[in-house]
Amino acid sequence: MALSGSQVANYYQQQAATLSTLIDSHKQLAGQISNAGGEIQRELTTAKRELAAVYLPALTDEALERAARLTGFQGFQRRDPRAAMAHERHVLEQSVARLAADERYQRRDLLVGVGGTLLQEHEAVREALAPLEAECARFELLPDFTELVAISYDTPAFSEKWWQASYWRHWSAGDRICRQLDMKDFGDDVLPAYRKYAEPRDVLKADAERVERLIDAVHEVVREHDRHAARLAQLEEIYLGQSQDFLGEHLEHADPKLLEEWAQQQPDLLRAVQVGVRRVAGVQAKRKFVGEIGGAGVPQIMKQLEERRSKAYQKAQKFSRPKYAYSSFPERMIQDGFDDRARAIAAQREKINRRVDTVVVYRDYGGFNPAQDEELWWYHMTGSPPPRYCPSLFHYHQHHPNATVLVDPWWDDHRAHHRHHDHDDDVVALRDDLSDHATAAAFAAGGHESTYSGSYVS
Repeated sequence: MALSGSQVANYYQQQAATLSTLIDSHKQLAGQISNAGGEIQRELTTAKRELAAVYLPALTDEALERAARLTGFQGFQRRDPRAAMAHERHVLEQSVARLAADERYQRRDLLVGVGGTLLQEHEAVREALAPLEAECARFELLPDFTELVAISYDTPAFSEKWWQASYWRHWSAGDRICRQLDMKDFGDDVLPAYRKYAEPRDVLKADAERVERLIDAVHEVVREHDRHAARLAQLEEIYLGQSQDFLGEHLEHADPKLLEEWAQQQPDLLRAVQVGVRRVAGVQAKRKFVGEIGGAGVPQIMKQLEERRSKAYQKAQKFSRPKYAYSSFPERMIQDGFDDRARAIAAQREKINRRVDTVVVYRDYGGFNPAQDEELWWYHMTGSPPPRYCPSLFHYHQHHPNATVLVDPWWDDHRAHHRHHDHDDDVVALRDDLSDHATAAAFAAGGHESTYSGSYVS
């Protein structure tokens, strides 16, 4: 069956439209992966804080010494958080005492409490002000009125000359306002009538603003006092949290295996350290994997799709030219398997999304032995070998096809103990579903994912 040039052009136009849809879906995926990266970063912040809390549960000599000994962190020797806390405590105590002695703070209930004197004064001023504002509004809401008042129209201070266009425009506006108010002259009738209400209105308005400033000042003194008092009451907790964050930054970059070796010195902390260290390492691996998929894998797929779309547009334009209008082409020109590849690319996109979701929700970190390569976290979390759209992991898999995930035997007992005491059955079930170590080992031992040859898309 022969095809006309317009039929071939239409085919490539449809191909370009399909590629545009695929590109848009991958842009959406890139946004979802970016959001996932933010979620992982928040998880890492929590993981670092909780691991640091294992080493540093309090700001005591014993806890600070133990944290330094078991982590190698010397930051507290150079910057003692307790010295900074003592200084801030003194400053806050002085500030709270000064604010508490302020007459506005001491008389706050009398001034701005229910029925307070300042509130009553403000209400009285507003009541007197309301009818004056209503009368002034009758003038001020008229178009051009406030402009005429501002330029002193129809008064000795009016500076415009009769030959200027603005003079005649303002004269017209003044006459219109006189008619609207049923008055004869703007300067002799309208302005005096307006000022009769505007002048006392302005006085009362200034008085209302003065009282409002007094009320705001009382509230600000109270807020500042309460803010400083609240921080003073929580100062130890605040500095402990900041110290744990400070230590957490060190732990993020520390060697997990070395941290676990040092924890052997403190048997009562060993298991908590192991769980925390592996959690931090696992979340960091998550961040790396998801970041690479979102920063390298998906953009590479989109680039290839965009290149294919550009070629499809070019071919559509080519076969739309008049010289091909009466040409005929073999049917095999449009039997290139594009539809099958497009469906495969769409399926791959969904697979990427599921893979990222699997990694993001994973929480069962404790069984991973830190003596292993970091890349094996992927097998541990997903139970499958790395895909092409995570290049460094796929490269690792090519060079270590028989890699096997090692699982610490104590972890299963640890999980079983906590499952017995864990009331959140849904979380436990999720952790179990995502932690099939036997499957991970089987895949790592030689299973291969079906991938496209030579590129991310084909």
